[in-house]
Amino acid sequence: MRIVITGAESSGKSSLTQYLGEVYNLPYALEYARYDLEENGPEYDLDRLKKMSRLHLCYQQEQVPISAPYGIFDTDLINYKIWAEEIFGCCPAEVNTGIEQESSHVYLLCKPDLPWEPDPLRENPNDCQRLYQRHFDEILRLKRPYEVIEGHGKERMTNAEAALSRFLK
Repeated sequence: MRIVITGAESSGKSSLTQYLGEVYNLPYALEYARYDLEENGPEYDLDRLKKMSRLHLCYQQEQVPISAPYGIFDTDLINYKIWAEEIFGCCPAEVNTGIEQESSHVYLLCKPDLPWEPDPLRENPNDCQRLYQRHFDEILRLKRPYEVIEGHGKERMTNAEAALSRFLK
């Protein structure tokens, strides 16, 4: 099982991923796209986004070995699908195929109830609720288990711990 922390940008995904990985002593992979964009610059086209999605999968396998029964991912290919559709109006077939193959994924969907924090790599300060809904709709379409995480500070962490505990039963 792979627990995916997902949702709109600036919804606390990376903090939750690291926190839950450390609290539960589970391997985790932070968001690969951030590493790539910081390393190679913020400009991208559809070909670069496809390449990032492939590298994202490799990175996750390095950080969370296939042999690990549980692992935590900061986003998965759903994020790349929504990103491609939002920016380029289409999703590459390889991303759609990859999503269908990620059948072991369950989701902690972060509600966009935190203040949006500016960051040079963030692009959507006014669309958080709509992008959250896109993530939610995709999880429902795939019929995958999920829990919605909300709250601020310690409350958000406690809610995430409770949700993760339900998945690990």
